[in-house]
Amino acid sequence: MDGQLKRLALCAAFSPRSARLGRALREHSPDRTDLAYFQAWLPDHKRARRLLRYPESLQESLATLSALGWRWLALGDEHYPSLLADLPDAPGVLAVRGDPAVLSIPQLAMVGARAASADGNDNAFRFARTFAGAGFGVTSGLALGVDASAHRGALAASGVTVAVLGNGPDRIYPPHHRKLAQQIIDGGGALVTEFAPGSQPRREYFPARNRVISGLSLATVVVEAALRSGSLITARTAAEQGREVFAIPGSLHNPLSKGCHRLLRDGANWLESVDDVLEAFGDFRRTVADSPALAADPDDGLLRHFTSGVNGLDELARRSALPMTELAERLAELELEGRIRRVAGGYSRARGLA
Repeated sequence: MDGQLKRLALCAAFSPRSARLGRALREHSPDRTDLAYFQAWLPDHKRARRLLRYPESLQESLATLSALGWRWLALGDEHYPSLLADLPDAPGVLAVRGDPAVLSIPQLAMVGARAASADGNDNAFRFARTFAGAGFGVTSGLALGVDASAHRGALAASGVTVAVLGNGPDRIYPPHHRKLAQQIIDGGGALVTEFAPGSQPRREYFPARNRVISGLSLATVVVEAALRSGSLITARTAAEQGREVFAIPGSLHNPLSKGCHRLLRDGANWLESVDDVLEAFGDFRRTVADSPALAADPDDGLLRHFTSGVNGLDELARRSALPMTELAERLAELELEGRIRRVAGGYSRARGLA
């Protein structure tokens, strides 16, 4: 059976529960495993099981979307992005339009309000243009406001930008961003989704979409956000993934600055200029292989479990699965090396540590 048809069938059968498929694919490659095996991982859903029994029913959809440039990557495939694969809830299959190799370049996620202020949109555009010009990919969600401004800023620098969709590959949402989506492809970037063809953009899908945005990236930048917003959920997800979080301070009189101010109060990195990113990451052009999430050096292994702000002992023990005595010894060593510091309530990474 054609490998792309197999991957599309898995994507369609498991959507919107792609993380469940991801757990199965960690042990069983779709190229070496019959589709019938994966039925055991499905919920009791007749249509999903039928898709795995009769994948040829998706041939027309595959032909249509392939002609538009879409292809499907399974967890474990060569071009499946390493940073995303590192997550326990990584999507089992990604649909990608554009060059899949760009998903593995160092990226910064930029998120914020759909109804952003003029200053918010300007900040998103300017920072994205600078980040892209310095060699980072800029990743966002193709939404109104900050997302669109970030994509356009990266394109203005002839840089790479990635748009993660909260719906299937057969539609662009919002519809009037079709031109922007095409510009992203033409500029060497990519569109990405874990959802099956036919999946409508639904509110409950956006947290899953946002975990992919932050999961592809070394850090998440929150440009503007209200106190109750999806952007703060994305920031929290990034921190849980062990990625850095940056927030741009704003006017005390702007309600869309309150979310950023809360993040800063809770320990997010302050972002006023690109120098703040340089200070936090060291080499701005570092490769994904050098990122904390993929550190191979055993002395650095514990650092991948540090998030921005204060990291309590109980949280570190849970994330690292280390016995408390061993954890205390490792923390003492890192503190002596100047790589972390003891603060009220736990430990934080030393500023300037990559």
